[in-house]
Amino acid sequence: MTGMNNKKNFKTTGAFFLYVLPALVLYFLFKIWPILYSFILSFFDWNFVRSMRWVGLKNYAGMFFREEFQAALGNTFLYIAGLLPFFLVLPLLFAVMLTGVKSKSGENIYKALLFLPTILALSIICLVWMWMFNPNFGVLNNLFHLFGFDGFSWLSDKRTALFSIIFVSGWKFMGAHLILFYAGLLGISREYIEAATIDGASVWQVFWKIKWPLLSPTTIYIIVTSVIFAAERAFTPINILTKGGPANTSTNLSFAIYRFGFEYFNIGLASAAAIFTSILFLIITCVMMKTLGGYSYYEN
Repeated sequence: MTGMNNKKNFKTTGAFFLYVLPALVLYFLFKIWPILYSFILSFFDWNFVRSMRWVGLKNYAGMFFREEFQAALGNTFLYIAGLLPFFLVLPLLFAVMLTGVKSKSGENIYKALLFLPTILALSIICLVWMWMFNPNFGVLNNLFHLFGFDGFSWLSDKRTALFSIIFVSGWKFMGAHLILFYAGLLGISREYIEAATIDGASVWQVFWKIKWPLLSPTTIYIIVTSVIFAAERAFTPINILTKGGPANTSTNLSFAIYRFGFEYFNIGLASAAAIFTSILFLIITCVMMKTLGGYSYYEN
């Protein structure tokens, strides 16, 4: 009897692995192998044409002395800090405001308007904002001139290029986080809010003492994913609007990796920068999960 059970379990296990084998093969080919191959290339000097030459840790050591990499590293954290208000503060504010809309049709209109940028192609959004940022006939400078102020060369001025990329990226992805916060607010039991209101709590006290703590799982998820993807989500606006300029003031790690590999054709340096970026954000993610996880709230 035991032998028959073992044979049955073996067949079940074999069938399971047979079913998942295509997914495992695809995952290895398109996820694991590129990472491994990039790690291998980081120890070589290669430009797609000549034979690969072993250089050891030279690429890792050399990238830290490149001015472009230093600027990209610093700007990456500036992008994270600049995008967090668009990914956290404004979506939460708009979500709270949406919960107060009494008209169902009005609520749907507001949700559609706020979520619309999320479903549009980022490249199209960048082209629209390129026109709006135009220093000669752009909408923004026309508004400044209307009120008697001088405009800016938004995308070619060191003072405004970084802010312009942050604004376009934040405006594009703000709607997705709005929906998450809105869903979290709708998931809060009305009994808690009604009990607090009966006890005399103000609107602010209800939000700060009840809604905000109950939103902590959603908030933590948004913070972690925002930090992980902040640099990546700024790549397309950088590539289309500024090309990392002027003078590397709007570049970041993901764009620097692209330039090292496909503009300078230094594949080893690009691979080393990619591996460094992956490890850096892995460490940041682990630290955030460790420190923020203790503040989650789960309703029993």
